[in-house]
Amino acid sequence: MNTRFSASSILQSPRCRTHALLSSNVVRAFLFKQYWLILFVTIVLATPLTAQQSNSAPQSGSVSGTVVEKTTPVHYANVLIFTAPNGKFAKGALTDSLGAFTIPNLAWGTYSLRVRRIGFKERRMDISLSPATPTINLRTIALQNDETVLEGVEVTADKDVIKKTTQGFILNADATLSQQGGTATDVLRNMPTVAVDAEGSVSIRGKAPLILINGRNSSVTNLDNIPASSIESVEIINNPSAQYDADAEAGIINIRLKKGGLDGINVAAALGLGYGAKGRVNSSILVNYKTDAVNIGLAYDNRFAGRIRNVNGDRTNTALPDEYYLTQRRSDDRLETNHNLRFNLDYAVNTTNTLTLELIGALSGQDNDETLLNTIETQARTLFAKYSRRSIELARNAVGEVAAGYKRTFETKGQQLSINLSSSFNNERENTDITNQNLDASGTNVGVPFLQRTHNYQFTNVTTFKADYAQPVADKGTFETGYKAIVRYLTTDFQSLDNVGGAYIVKPYASSLFDFREQIHALYAQYGMTLGENNNNAPHWKIDVGLRGEYVANAGNSQENTFAFNRSYWNIFPTASIAYFLAPGEFLKLNYSRRINRPGLGQLNPFTDVTDSLNQRSGNPDLKPELVHALEAGYSRDWEALSLSASVFFRSATDVIRPFTVLRSDGVAFTKPMNFGNATTYGVETIMSIYPTKSWTINASLSLFQQNIDGSNVQQAVANSALSWYAKVVSTSALWENASLQLIGNYNAPTPTPQGFRLAIYNVDVALQQKVLDGKGRIGLIVTDVFNTQYNGFVTNGDTFTFNRTAKVDTRALQVTFAYTFGATFKEKLMENTFSND
Repeated sequence: MNTRFSASSILQSPRCRTHALLSSNVVRAFLFKQYWLILFVTIVLATPLTAQQSNSAPQSGSVSGTVVEKTTPVHYANVLIFTAPNGKFAKGALTDSLGAFTIPNLAWGTYSLRVRRIGFKERRMDISLSPATPTINLRTIALQNDETVLEGVEVTADKDVIKKTTQGFILNADATLSQQGGTATDVLRNMPTVAVDAEGSVSIRGKAPLILINGRNSSVTNLDNIPASSIESVEIINNPSAQYDADAEAGIINIRLKKGGLDGINVAAALGLGYGAKGRVNSSILVNYKTDAVNIGLAYDNRFAGRIRNVNGDRTNTALPDEYYLTQRRSDDRLETNHNLRFNLDYAVNTTNTLTLELIGALSGQDNDETLLNTIETQARTLFAKYSRRSIELARNAVGEVAAGYKRTFETKGQQLSINLSSSFNNERENTDITNQNLDASGTNVGVPFLQRTHNYQFTNVTTFKADYAQPVADKGTFETGYKAIVRYLTTDFQSLDNVGGAYIVKPYASSLFDFREQIHALYAQYGMTLGENNNNAPHWKIDVGLRGEYVANAGNSQENTFAFNRSYWNIFPTASIAYFLAPGEFLKLNYSRRINRPGLGQLNPFTDVTDSLNQRSGNPDLKPELVHALEAGYSRDWEALSLSASVFFRSATDVIRPFTVLRSDGVAFTKPMNFGNATTYGVETIMSIYPTKSWTINASLSLFQQNIDGSNVQQAVANSALSWYAKVVSTSALWENASLQLIGNYNAPTPTPQGFRLAIYNVDVALQQKVLDGKGRIGLIVTDVFNTQYNGFVTNGDTFTFNRTAKVDTRALQVTFAYTFGATFKEKLMENTFSND
């Protein structure tokens, strides 16, 4: 029997027509309630049209070139611009893996350009930018070997693609060559100190971080909707200051999307073809136009991939002799599709006022054919029951986001005002046809199949308003303050139907319509100052202290189950950071912050998901927020052939939110999140960049931490303690002219849960990149998970059961990519590896 169905047939049921009407009403209500957003965007778009044309004349230029040793590119060289004649540092950049660099937005004037790289003699030259010569291409800059041992090297710019800060670090996303053609999930999988399992769950130091897009909260929660080619950089903030959301227990990951940086029209296009268990294809195009006053960008990409996943689950029910052994074998065959469109506009009204606009749209889908085989045996290994469940699942997801901003600078250096407003929605629809079939011991069908249908619809809207103001105080201090409001609206509609006599009948006990609303209002104040100066006019001390207050009000309502909650609370979150700079490129730091982990919709919704009848789960509306104290001390230094950042950290949390599983007498394992008493995490973390030779760079990171979980308040025997660690190594080297080879190794050790642990995850990726067509083209050959070792799973132990589960997705794949640049050199061209220090 063919159980596939069309979207039109689904909408024929009264319930579905009602939901479609509700959905349309929700959208209309959303647009009506957000009229002020539409008005604001209209003003933003209209302002450039009425601005004076006197600002359209270019006031700055750019310089570019390629650094080589004979004919071999020199990557990660520092290209520094100093003003003449006073020699003050103005701007800088690093050369990419092919030796190229570009430094935009340099005001007219005369400069001294200096190229530095460990092992080479410094190269200097004078340049002059003016309206007559706004763009300078130095073409090839040849360096000579320096055989002398350098003493007291002055590090003016970062030597690596990792840029260190006192709160964390920033990584150039394009430096990860093996993930070209992938998504944000793939980029994070190879970020230092970040762990990503095979299902795409992200964690730092054993906990999930807050993920921001361009510094804002977003409904773009599926990282597979963000292509790797559109990411400029990823910032890790381990200890956020008071200006950031407190709901960041494990820190913050801020994904910055690309914008064009060079004048004129620039275009880049790319195509990728790959094969894992099935074929894959992706393509993208980026177009950017920039003048001194306007920067407009448009980007589109798509991905189509056939994927295979196999899941093995084995459970022993020691309290149920007749149902002692449960064996589950699941296989998924699915087609994934993604379309992403992004538009950005920056407009400089004048030298002090700037307007920005960003629009994001994404359409994704997944057609999944899943088969689950359940075998239940007695303690004597005789068959108790056996049946199969086939699910034909059609899922569609539409995401839209608009973000507008205003920035005002003042005559006083460091004084500025910024206002940002954004609103996004996420509309998810999933329809499933299910066929259940009883089997005998040999696997032969017994009786007639039992048919079911389900639908799972969710609509999310997140609107954010943020205003920040910075004011210099005295000679070396800065006072910052701001307000932020986040308004979330989520509605979920899950319906389960059984086929009775040829008609599908709704099961009320297995269906739910749940609404969730939340408002968060925050005020913060922060003061930062620098003390003392070293020989390079840099401070000896940098001190920041801040205080953030957040008020939260949320409410939930389940119409079918007549369940409702309404709560509000507020918290104060102090932060403090102190850094001592021993020398250029060397500092000590100490950070403290108080944070919170608030339960989300999925954790609060009391509805029980019975999709897998033997492993059911629900939310818990009684959950309290998790409160955290985080402390970190670190040291960072740059040597000639080594750059090192090391830190020790401690985190203490109360009312810790973790899933808890019990085995019921009917043989069902039931899981829901609970507040455990407390948990502590402490450990060490290090990031190193090593330069064995002039054309070889190794980036390595290690996070080693102890986790202790006390759940005696939930169940006396629930407590767990384990030592876990993450390790990553990225090796990038030049093979021959215009070619780079990259090897990436990942290992995530087992991490504890209240009732067991998650399995270790490890893999190796390799990528080769070749520059062709006079530098305008890039060819990439990529193999992910070379040894096919990337598994995901867990072990859960209860009083009366043990459950082991492993999942394997077709992570090993071969992909070939080609990118080509049209027009001027495009800083953000695909498969480029460049990182600006400005």
